[in-house]
Amino acid sequence: MERIIGRGMTALATLLGLALLAMVALSVWNVVARYIFNAALLWADEVAIFAMIVVTWIGAIVVSWRRTEISMNMIVAMLPTGWQRPIGALQQAITAAICGWVAWLSWAYVARVFRFGMTSDAARLPLWIFHSTITLSLICMALIALWRLCAVLVNAPVSDITAEEHPI
Repeated sequence: MERIIGRGMTALATLLGLALLAMVALSVWNVVARYIFNAALLWADEVAIFAMIVVTWIGAIVVSWRRTEISMNMIVAMLPTGWQRPIGALQQAITAAICGWVAWLSWAYVARVFRFGMTSDAARLPLWIFHSTITLSLICMALIALWRLCAVLVNAPVSDITAEEHPI
């Protein structure tokens, strides 16, 4: 199961990289159009900003799954092995709870934006789409933390729970 999800994360990271390249191409084209052809794309900057938000939040799912997020685990690593498992369980439980709670709050905001029919200024894109990626990301990070918490509770090897380096 983890191998399948890992492959999905690799595909997602590739897709996000391509999206980033598309944003750069759009921005370059907009600069060329503005200064050479005197015909800027008024919606380009707005679309690039929203795309960056989506790439960032969806990328956070990949980072969370791969355990490549910035973490302060120096103290946990210095603890005796017997303490690492309970502290790891507590860490995953807190992470799941906070991400789940903020996802709940985010969902309420997304529903409100959807209900009001809010759109972006220049491109007239529905804003709920971009805001929902934040909710999706938080839900996925909460589920990843719950997955890891279950691994701790079923006595998975400690190295699997606290691993820092995974191939990108």
